[in-house]
Amino acid sequence: MERNDLHAIIIGDSFNNTLGLIRSLGEAHVDITLLLVGQEDRLFVSKSRYLKKCQIFYLDDVEDCLPVLQKIADGVKDQVLICTNDNAAQFVDSHEPALTRFYITPMRGAQLGTMMNKDAQCLLAQECGFTIPKSFIYKRGDQFPGDLEYPLLLKPVNSTHGEKSDIHICSNYHEVEISLLQTSSCPLFIVQEYIEKEYEINLIGVRTEHGVYVPGGIKKIRHYPTIYSPCSFGLFQSIAKFHIDTTPIVKFMNTIGYYGPFSVELLHRKDKNYFMEFNFRHDGLAYAATASGANLPALLFDDREEPQLRVKDTYMMDLSTDYCHVKDGVLSKMQWWHDFMRTGCQLNFNRKDPMPTICYYMHKLKSRLSR
Repeated sequence: MERNDLHAIIIGDSFNNTLGLIRSLGEAHVDITLLLVGQEDRLFVSKSRYLKKCQIFYLDDVEDCLPVLQKIADGVKDQVLICTNDNAAQFVDSHEPALTRFYITPMRGAQLGTMMNKDAQCLLAQECGFTIPKSFIYKRGDQFPGDLEYPLLLKPVNSTHGEKSDIHICSNYHEVEISLLQTSSCPLFIVQEYIEKEYEINLIGVRTEHGVYVPGGIKKIRHYPTIYSPCSFGLFQSIAKFHIDTTPIVKFMNTIGYYGPFSVELLHRKDKNYFMEFNFRHDGLAYAATASGANLPALLFDDREEPQLRVKDTYMMDLSTDYCHVKDGVLSKMQWWHDFMRTGCQLNFNRKDPMPTICYYMHKLKSRLSR
Protein backbone atom coordinates (compact mmCIF):
# COMPACT_ATOMS: atom_id res chain seq x y z
CA MET A 1 0.00 0.00 0.00
CA GLU A 2 1.43 3.35 -1.07
CA ARG A 3 1.89 6.06 1.53
CA ASN A 4 0.44 9.31 0.19
CA ASP A 5 2.38 11.48 2.63
CA LEU A 6 5.75 10.49 1.10
CA HIS A 7 7.47 12.26 -1.79
CA ALA A 8 10.66 11.24 -3.65
CA ILE A 9 13.49 13.72 -4.16
CA ILE A 10 15.85 12.25 -6.76
CA ILE A 11 19.40 13.57 -7.17
CA GLY A 12 21.29 12.27 -10.19
CA ASP A 13 22.59 12.71 -13.70
CA SER A 14 21.13 11.93 -17.11
CA PHE A 15 21.92 8.21 -17.31
CA ASN A 16 20.21 4.83 -16.92
CA ASN A 17 20.56 5.00 -13.12
CA THR A 18 18.28 8.01 -12.91
CA LEU A 19 15.88 7.03 -15.68
CA GLY A 20 15.39 3.55 -14.22
CA LEU A 21 14.54 5.02 -10.81
CA ILE A 22 12.08 7.51 -12.34
CA ARG A 23 10.34 4.69 -14.19
CA SER A 24 10.19 2.43 -11.13
CA LEU A 25 8.70 5.15 -8.92
CA GLY A 26 6.45 6.40 -11.73
CA GLU A 27 4.97 2.94 -12.24
CA ALA A 28 4.23 2.87 -8.49
CA HIS A 29 2.55 6.33 -8.70
CA VAL A 30 5.06 7.97 -6.34
CA ASP A 31 5.35 11.78 -6.53
CA ILE A 32 8.80 12.87 -7.74
CA THR A 33 10.95 15.99 -7.66
CA LEU A 34 14.11 15.68 -9.77
CA LEU A 35 17.41 17.48 -9.25
CA LEU A 36 19.15 16.75 -12.57
CA VAL A 37 22.88 17.46 -12.34
CA GLY A 38 25.07 18.03 -15.40
CA GLN A 39 24.53 19.45 -18.89
CA GLU A 40 25.00 16.28 -20.94
CA ASP A 41 21.98 14.71 -22.71
CA ARG A 42 19.36 16.16 -20.38
CA LEU A 43 16.57 15.11 -22.75
CA PHE A 44 17.34 11.45 -22.08
CA VAL A 45 15.82 11.72 -18.60
CA SER A 46 13.69 14.87 -18.53
CA LYS A 47 11.28 13.70 -21.25
CA SER A 48 10.02 10.72 -19.26
CA ARG A 49 6.21 10.51 -19.12
CA TYR A 50 6.50 10.06 -15.35
CA LEU A 51 7.90 13.60 -14.99
CA LYS A 52 5.13 15.46 -16.84
CA LYS A 53 3.57 16.82 -13.64
CA CYS A 54 6.80 16.85 -11.62
CA GLN A 55 9.16 19.62 -10.68
CA ILE A 56 12.61 19.43 -12.32
CA PHE A 57 15.65 21.49 -11.36
CA TYR A 58 18.50 21.62 -13.91
CA LEU A 59 21.83 22.08 -12.12
CA ASP A 60 25.41 22.26 -13.37
CA ASP A 61 27.17 20.95 -10.27
CA VAL A 62 26.12 18.65 -7.45
CA GLU A 63 26.91 21.34 -4.85
CA ASP A 64 24.21 23.47 -6.49
CA CYS A 65 21.70 21.01 -5.00
CA LEU A 66 22.11 22.38 -1.47
CA PRO A 67 20.33 25.76 -1.92
CA VAL A 68 17.61 24.00 -3.94
CA LEU A 69 17.06 21.43 -1.18
CA GLN A 70 16.91 24.21 1.38
CA LYS A 71 14.30 25.98 -0.75
CA ILE A 72 11.98 23.02 -1.46
CA ALA A 73 11.97 21.49 2.02
CA ASP A 74 8.30 20.78 2.79
CA GLY A 75 6.98 20.61 6.31
CA VAL A 76 3.76 18.88 5.20
CA LYS A 77 4.98 15.87 3.20
CA ASP A 78 7.85 13.61 4.20
CA GLN A 79 10.46 13.85 1.46
CA VAL A 80 12.76 10.89 0.81
CA LEU A 81 16.18 11.63 -0.69
CA ILE A 82 17.39 9.03 -3.22
CA CYS A 83 20.68 9.24 -5.11
CA THR A 84 21.50 7.67 -8.47
CA ASN A 85 25.27 8.13 -8.73
CA ASP A 86 28.31 8.16 -6.47
CA ASN A 87 28.83 11.93 -6.60
CA ALA A 88 25.26 12.54 -5.46
CA ALA A 89 25.59 9.92 -2.71
CA GLN A 90 28.80 11.51 -1.48
CA PHE A 91 27.21 14.97 -1.57
CA VAL A 92 24.21 13.86 0.52
CA ASP A 93 26.49 12.00 2.92
CA SER A 94 28.63 15.10 3.47
CA HIS A 95 25.50 17.16 4.27
CA GLU A 96 23.61 14.46 6.20
CA PRO A 97 23.52 16.28 9.58
CA ALA A 98 21.89 19.34 8.01
CA LEU A 99 19.62 17.57 5.51
CA THR A 100 18.20 15.10 8.01
CA ARG A 101 16.35 17.92 9.75
CA PHE A 102 14.15 18.39 6.67
CA TYR A 103 14.38 15.12 4.73
CA ILE A 104 14.33 11.37 5.21
CA THR A 105 18.00 10.79 4.41
CA PRO A 106 19.86 7.54 3.64
CA MET A 107 21.75 7.53 6.96
CA ARG A 108 19.06 9.18 9.12
CA GLY A 109 21.56 11.83 10.23
CA ALA A 110 24.62 9.61 10.63
CA GLN A 111 27.24 9.36 7.88
CA LEU A 112 28.74 6.64 5.70
CA GLY A 113 32.11 8.36 5.79
CA THR A 114 34.86 5.83 5.07
CA MET A 115 32.28 3.25 3.94
CA MET A 116 32.30 5.05 0.60
CA ASN A 117 35.81 3.61 0.16
CA LYS A 118 36.29 0.06 -1.08
CA ASP A 119 39.03 -0.80 1.45
CA ALA A 120 36.80 0.00 4.45
CA GLN A 121 33.95 -1.91 2.82
CA CYS A 122 36.14 -4.98 2.35
CA LEU A 123 37.23 -5.01 5.99
CA LEU A 124 33.65 -4.82 7.29
CA ALA A 125 32.38 -7.22 4.62
CA GLN A 126 34.88 -9.83 5.74
CA GLU A 127 33.71 -9.42 9.35
CA CYS A 128 30.13 -9.90 8.16
CA GLY A 129 30.91 -13.19 6.43
CA PHE A 130 31.81 -12.33 2.82
CA THR A 131 34.71 -13.99 1.00
CA ILE A 132 37.25 -11.28 0.16
CA PRO A 133 40.16 -11.34 -2.34
CA LYS A 134 43.53 -10.48 -0.74
CA SER A 135 44.18 -6.77 -1.07
CA PHE A 136 46.04 -3.71 0.23
CA ILE A 137 45.98 0.07 -0.32
CA TYR A 138 48.55 1.79 -2.51
CA LYS A 139 49.07 5.56 -2.48
CA ARG A 140 50.25 7.12 -5.72
CA GLY A 141 53.94 8.08 -5.43
CA ASP A 142 54.82 5.50 -2.75
CA GLN A 143 57.22 2.65 -3.40
CA PHE A 144 55.30 -0.24 -4.92
CA PRO A 145 55.94 -3.55 -3.09
CA GLY A 146 58.17 -5.96 -4.97
CA ASP A 147 57.20 -9.28 -3.39
CA LEU A 148 53.69 -9.67 -4.81
CA GLU A 149 51.97 -12.52 -6.59
CA TYR A 150 50.74 -11.76 -10.10
CA PRO A 151 48.36 -11.23 -11.84
CA LEU A 152 46.76 -8.55 -9.70
CA LEU A 153 43.99 -5.99 -10.06
CA LEU A 154 44.57 -2.27 -9.68
CA LYS A 155 41.51 -0.04 -9.11
CA PRO A 156 40.55 3.25 -7.38
CA VAL A 157 39.70 3.10 -3.68
CA ASN A 158 36.85 5.58 -4.20
CA SER A 159 34.98 5.59 -7.52
CA THR A 160 34.35 9.36 -7.26
CA HIS A 161 38.13 9.94 -7.44
CA GLY A 162 38.75 7.67 -10.40
CA GLU A 163 37.38 6.32 -13.66
CA LYS A 164 36.55 2.90 -15.12
CA SER A 165 39.70 3.40 -17.20
CA ASP A 166 41.71 3.37 -13.96
CA ILE A 167 41.00 -0.36 -13.51
CA HIS A 168 43.88 -2.54 -14.75
CA ILE A 169 44.86 -6.19 -14.70
CA CYS A 170 48.64 -6.41 -14.31
CA SER A 171 50.73 -9.53 -14.98
CA ASN A 172 54.02 -8.08 -13.70
CA TYR A 173 55.57 -4.98 -12.13
CA HIS A 174 56.30 -3.41 -15.52
CA GLU A 175 52.57 -3.49 -16.35
CA VAL A 176 51.85 -1.84 -12.98
CA GLU A 177 54.17 1.03 -13.91
CA ILE A 178 52.54 1.43 -17.33
CA SER A 179 49.04 1.32 -15.78
CA LEU A 180 49.85 4.04 -13.24
CA LEU A 181 51.08 6.27 -16.06
CA GLN A 182 47.81 5.72 -17.93
CA THR A 183 45.50 6.48 -15.03
CA SER A 184 43.84 9.75 -14.09
CA SER A 185 44.82 11.75 -11.01
CA CYS A 186 43.33 9.10 -8.70
CA PRO A 187 45.42 9.27 -5.46
CA LEU A 188 44.59 5.91 -3.82
CA PHE A 189 44.26 2.43 -5.29
CA ILE A 190 43.30 -1.00 -4.08
CA VAL A 191 45.80 -3.61 -5.20
CA GLN A 192 43.88 -6.86 -5.16
CA GLU A 193 44.38 -10.52 -5.86
CA TYR A 194 43.10 -11.09 -9.38
CA ILE A 195 40.20 -13.55 -9.50
CA GLU A 196 39.81 -15.31 -12.86
CA LYS A 197 36.06 -14.95 -12.74
CA GLU A 198 33.54 -17.08 -14.57
CA TYR A 199 31.10 -14.18 -14.41
CA GLU A 200 30.02 -11.18 -12.29
CA ILE A 201 26.88 -10.93 -10.20
CA ASN A 202 25.17 -7.65 -9.37
CA LEU A 203 22.70 -8.17 -6.51
CA ILE A 204 19.96 -5.52 -6.35
CA GLY A 205 18.49 -4.61 -2.98
CA VAL A 206 16.82 -2.03 -0.78
CA ARG A 207 16.66 -1.41 2.94
CA THR A 208 13.48 0.08 4.38
CA GLU A 209 12.23 0.58 7.91
CA HIS A 210 10.88 -2.97 7.72
CA GLY A 211 14.03 -4.77 6.65
CA VAL A 212 16.63 -5.58 3.99
CA TYR A 213 15.28 -7.02 0.73
CA VAL A 214 17.47 -8.70 -1.91
CA PRO A 215 15.12 -10.68 -4.17
CA GLY A 216 17.68 -11.32 -6.91
CA GLY A 217 20.48 -10.09 -9.07
CA ILE A 218 21.97 -9.92 -12.54
CA LYS A 219 24.33 -12.50 -13.94
CA LYS A 220 26.43 -10.36 -16.27
CA ILE A 221 26.89 -11.99 -19.68
CA ARG A 222 28.46 -9.20 -21.74
CA HIS A 223 30.23 -5.92 -20.92
CA TYR A 224 31.20 -3.03 -23.15
CA PRO A 225 33.86 -2.02 -23.97
CA THR A 226 35.93 -4.12 -21.53
CA ILE A 227 35.25 -6.79 -18.90
CA TYR A 228 35.31 -4.12 -16.18
CA SER A 229 32.91 -1.82 -18.01
CA PRO A 230 29.17 -1.65 -17.32
CA CYS A 231 27.09 -4.69 -18.20
CA SER A 232 25.51 -4.49 -21.67
CA PHE A 233 23.62 -7.81 -21.52
CA GLY A 234 22.69 -10.01 -18.57
CA LEU A 235 20.06 -12.14 -16.87
CA PHE A 236 18.14 -11.11 -13.76
CA GLN A 237 17.38 -14.16 -11.59
CA SER A 238 15.99 -14.81 -8.13
CA ILE A 239 18.45 -14.97 -5.24
CA ALA A 240 17.61 -18.67 -4.80
CA LYS A 241 19.04 -19.49 -8.24
CA PHE A 242 22.38 -17.96 -7.26
CA HIS A 243 22.51 -20.06 -4.05
CA ILE A 244 23.68 -16.98 -2.16
CA ASP A 245 23.13 -16.56 1.58
CA THR A 246 21.99 -12.97 2.18
CA THR A 247 22.89 -13.04 5.90
CA PRO A 248 26.19 -11.14 5.35
CA ILE A 249 24.33 -8.48 3.34
CA VAL A 250 21.73 -7.98 6.08
CA LYS A 251 24.45 -7.85 8.74
CA PHE A 252 26.47 -5.33 6.73
CA MET A 253 23.50 -3.03 6.13
CA ASN A 254 22.34 -3.21 9.73
CA THR A 255 25.87 -2.42 10.93
CA ILE A 256 26.30 0.74 8.88
CA GLY A 257 22.69 1.94 9.24
CA TYR A 258 22.03 2.79 5.60
CA TYR A 259 18.47 2.97 4.18
CA GLY A 260 17.55 3.05 0.52
CA PRO A 261 18.43 1.28 -2.73
CA PHE A 262 21.81 -0.45 -3.00
CA SER A 263 23.67 -3.09 -4.98
CA VAL A 264 26.37 -5.63 -4.19
CA GLU A 265 28.98 -6.64 -6.77
CA LEU A 266 30.43 -10.16 -6.61
CA LEU A 267 32.79 -12.27 -8.72
CA HIS A 268 31.85 -15.93 -9.20
CA ARG A 269 34.48 -18.63 -9.62
CA LYS A 270 34.32 -22.34 -8.86
CA ASP A 271 31.27 -22.23 -6.58
CA LYS A 272 32.65 -19.23 -4.66
CA ASN A 273 31.41 -15.64 -4.71
CA TYR A 274 34.07 -13.02 -3.97
CA PHE A 275 32.95 -9.65 -2.59
CA MET A 276 33.92 -6.60 -4.66
CA GLU A 277 31.88 -3.65 -3.37
CA PHE A 278 28.61 -2.13 -2.18
CA ASN A 279 27.01 0.78 -4.07
CA PHE A 280 24.96 2.99 -1.76
CA ARG A 281 22.63 4.38 -4.42
CA HIS A 282 20.19 3.27 -7.09
CA ASP A 283 22.09 1.03 -9.49
CA GLY A 284 22.16 1.52 -13.25
CA LEU A 285 20.93 -2.07 -13.73
CA ALA A 286 18.27 -1.94 -11.01
CA TYR A 287 15.33 -1.40 -13.35
CA ALA A 288 15.79 -5.05 -14.36
CA ALA A 289 14.46 -5.97 -10.91
CA THR A 290 11.34 -3.87 -11.51
CA ALA A 291 10.87 -5.45 -14.94
CA SER A 292 11.14 -8.91 -13.37
CA GLY A 293 8.43 -8.17 -10.83
CA ALA A 294 10.26 -6.64 -7.84
CA ASN A 295 9.91 -2.84 -7.76
CA LEU A 296 12.39 -2.26 -4.94
CA PRO A 297 12.49 1.58 -4.86
CA ALA A 298 8.69 1.55 -4.44
CA LEU A 299 9.12 -0.33 -1.14
CA LEU A 300 10.46 2.90 0.38
CA PHE A 301 6.92 4.27 -0.07
CA ASP A 302 5.05 1.16 1.04
CA ASP A 303 3.54 0.35 4.45
CA ARG A 304 3.62 -3.43 4.05
CA GLU A 305 6.02 -5.15 6.43
CA GLU A 306 6.23 -8.33 4.36
CA PRO A 307 5.85 -7.43 0.66
CA GLN A 308 5.58 -10.31 -1.81
CA LEU A 309 8.62 -10.15 -4.09
CA ARG A 310 8.22 -12.89 -6.67
CA VAL A 311 10.60 -12.47 -9.58
CA LYS A 312 10.89 -14.15 -12.97
CA ASP A 313 13.98 -14.70 -15.08
CA THR A 314 14.40 -11.57 -17.20
CA TYR A 315 17.10 -10.78 -19.73
CA MET A 316 18.25 -7.15 -19.71
CA MET A 317 20.14 -5.21 -22.37
CA ASP A 318 21.66 -1.79 -22.85
CA LEU A 319 20.84 -1.44 -26.53
CA SER A 320 23.12 1.55 -27.10
CA THR A 321 26.25 -0.34 -26.04
CA ASP A 322 25.49 -4.02 -26.61
CA TYR A 323 25.19 -3.72 -30.40
CA CYS A 324 28.76 -2.41 -30.39
CA HIS A 325 29.86 -6.03 -29.97
CA VAL A 326 28.43 -6.68 -33.44
CA LYS A 327 30.09 -3.55 -34.86
CA ASP A 328 33.41 -4.69 -33.39
CA GLY A 329 33.03 -8.10 -34.98
CA VAL A 330 33.11 -10.10 -31.74
CA LEU A 331 29.42 -11.10 -31.82
CA SER A 332 27.38 -12.35 -34.77
CA LYS A 333 24.27 -10.48 -35.87
CA MET A 334 22.30 -13.71 -35.52
CA GLN A 335 23.34 -14.22 -31.89
CA TRP A 336 22.70 -10.56 -31.05
CA TRP A 337 19.24 -10.66 -32.65
CA HIS A 338 18.44 -13.84 -30.71
CA ASP A 339 19.44 -12.09 -27.47
CA PHE A 340 17.54 -8.94 -28.43
CA MET A 341 14.33 -10.88 -29.04
CA ARG A 342 14.46 -12.63 -25.64
CA THR A 343 15.27 -9.43 -23.73
CA GLY A 344 12.48 -8.43 -21.36
CA CYS A 345 14.13 -5.26 -20.06
CA GLN A 346 15.82 -2.62 -22.21
CA LEU A 347 17.63 -0.24 -19.88
CA ASN A 348 17.20 2.80 -22.11
CA PHE A 349 14.22 2.07 -24.37
CA ASN A 350 10.86 1.38 -22.74
CA ARG A 351 7.59 0.87 -24.67
CA LYS A 352 5.60 2.50 -21.87
CA ASP A 353 8.01 5.44 -21.74
CA PRO A 354 9.61 5.89 -25.21
CA MET A 355 10.19 9.66 -25.37
CA PRO A 356 13.53 9.80 -23.48
CA THR A 357 15.17 7.46 -25.99
CA ILE A 358 13.48 9.05 -29.03
CA CYS A 359 14.56 12.55 -27.96
CA TYR A 360 18.07 11.30 -27.17
CA TYR A 361 18.65 9.88 -30.65
CA MET A 362 16.91 12.81 -32.38
CA HIS A 363 19.27 15.15 -30.55
CA LYS A 364 22.27 13.03 -31.59
CA LEU A 365 21.09 13.05 -35.22
CA LYS A 366 20.57 16.82 -35.26
CA SER A 367 24.05 17.34 -33.76
CA ARG A 368 25.64 15.26 -36.53
CA LEU A 369 23.69 16.97 -39.31
CA SER A 370 24.63 20.43 -38.04
CA ARG A 371 28.38 19.72 -38.20
